[in-house]
Amino acid sequence: MLILLKKIILVIFLLFNNIDCHGVQLIRDTEIEETLTEMVHEVFKVAGIKEKTAKVFVINSKEVNAFTIGSGYIFINSGLLLKVSDSSQMMGILAHETAHIAAGHINRLMSAIQTRSTNMVNAMIVGLIGTIATGSEAALAAALGYGMVDERLFLRYSRGEEFAADALAAKYLNQMGYDVNCMIQVFNMFQDLEVINGGEHIPNYIKSHPTPQERIIALKRFNSNVTRKNNDEIDKKYKRAVLKLKACINDSNTFRDEYSKAIWLHRHGKTNLAIELLNKLIKNNPDDLFYKETLAQCLYESGKLSEATRLYKQIYKKHPSPLINISYAEVMIESNHQIDIAIGILEKEKYNDCLDEHIYYLLSKAYGKKNRIGVSNLMLAQKYMLLGQYNKSLELLSYSLKQLDQKTELSYIKKAKYLKELIQRNLNN
Repeated sequence: MLILLKKIILVIFLLFNNIDCHGVQLIRDTEIEETLTEMVHEVFKVAGIKEKTAKVFVINSKEVNAFTIGSGYIFINSGLLLKVSDSSQMMGILAHETAHIAAGHINRLMSAIQTRSTNMVNAMIVGLIGTIATGSEAALAAALGYGMVDERLFLRYSRGEEFAADALAAKYLNQMGYDVNCMIQVFNMFQDLEVINGGEHIPNYIKSHPTPQERIIALKRFNSNVTRKNNDEIDKKYKRAVLKLKACINDSNTFRDEYSKAIWLHRHGKTNLAIELLNKLIKNNPDDLFYKETLAQCLYESGKLSEATRLYKQIYKKHPSPLINISYAEVMIESNHQIDIAIGILEKEKYNDCLDEHIYYLLSKAYGKKNRIGVSNLMLAQKYMLLGQYNKSLELLSYSLKQLDQKTELSYIKKAKYLKELIQRNLNN
């Protein structure tokens, strides 16, 4: 239920912060996510938040924005990442989002959802989750028309909360050795935009942010006894992650570094040239696992499954992380190699990653190859549920219940029955 609630909260933030949830996509990349998460770990530490809860995701959106849904989850739009090339400025943004979490500003939203009736929560589960992936207007209208959603609960932070988050962020930056000027630089850069936890087209009647100028004035009152910290290692990682992001989403080939160029070449069908460049980089940097991960992805997507499997196995042993684990499992499934190991990896990761319905698709395929058709249909049903295709999900759940073994697969039977009843009950409301 907690995983589903996090998805619901994400949708609500997208809706009520004026971010178009139709076709919203996450840019899933191990290096980019881990670089940003490593940066926020430092902030969480001084804020007194458990570092292991931190997780930063990148939304594929040109909007210059960032927000948090609490529980350690922070979302950065690609548009903001491409604007902020300095790691200390990004640290200021992450410190601000962390301050909202530490100050409990997000808790009122979580509490509001959790204290609603069971029917309300279930209706939102069935009606809202799918909007992330499908932009289903019918499902969204049904959920929001349920009659129990109070928009005032979900509007942006108050002016007082924004000033409080800025002050806390300045304190965190000072403790980490950063000058508060890194935050001021962000507000100067985007004077005309509501950047952090906001949006540039929010109607005036629900705007709650102070203006960037007001926030700059308040921050200048903060006494900082430090100079801006020059962490060359963090800055190098961050700039490489930003360049990688550009290569992943930009069409123009203006990249001077070989890594970004290789990514661009692969995206544009010139995979052999990309592989040549990546092999050269790996030869000169044998310990760089992200070069190897990118090569493994190129090999897999070009149909070289055996080579990709061997390389993913090396990476998996040295650097197990959710996206690497999922990719390794996927290539094993596609190559019909050690399916049981792949299933074990994915079963674990489906609890660690609440934003990736692709895991259920891969599990369905893997269980199908093991001739466990009932479980395969159950996994596929969960994928379609998360995508908002509820009739398809119900159909697959019915197939699953007919095929599951009454003696050896009882836990799956209970799960299928629960999901079927949940969807039917709320579709009938």
